[in-house]
Amino acid sequence: MLYEVAHWVQKHCPWMWEGVELLNAGTFVLRYGGKRRLQQSWENGIRLATVEDAVALAAFFTRQPEDAYRWFRPHGFDEATLRRLLKRGSYVIYVMEEQGEIIGYAFLRCFVNGKCFLGKMVDMNHQGKGVCTKLCKVGMDMATALGLRMFESINKANIGSMKASQKACDVIVVEELENGDVLIEDRPKGSSRP
Repeated sequence: MLYEVAHWVQKHCPWMWEGVELLNAGTFVLRYGGKRRLQQSWENGIRLATVEDAVALAAFFTRQPEDAYRWFRPHGFDEATLRRLLKRGSYVIYVMEEQGEIIGYAFLRCFVNGKCFLGKMVDMNHQGKGVCTKLCKVGMDMATALGLRMFESINKANIGSMKASQKACDVIVVEELENGDVLIEDRPKGSSRP
């Protein structure tokens, strides 16, 4: 129910949504320390993105076919929107690179209530090669480091995304959502947390 209300407010009252976003970002950084707690590097070419990556990220999204956005529209993909998100304390954006080119994009959208949502996209020419699984695993590592529970909304027809999450994490189905989406909670592999 809360999920649906949030999407309604985002769509119909953008000014209110932006205010809530700013309040959440500020309180999240105060409570959890934000991205400062993630000053480590990950293997496989994965790193935290910075504001300087906005141009390269916009180019990454422009390269993807329209079909790539069938289930992935969490935010705008233009340079200005990406810059704003990269600066926002409640978004942890990270990328995977190969030979200096971004081949995978992911983010944790963090909330002051101790939850975060993972979003991920892999370049069309690198799908099926384990990139998404690595992005999920790093997301789980970051959520754990921050002390957050990690969730995702995945469409049932998006089999590749679900399989990547299942390879990287223990996946618990929380709720069936509208339009064929499923809300899942990702937990560290082998986690005994109920």
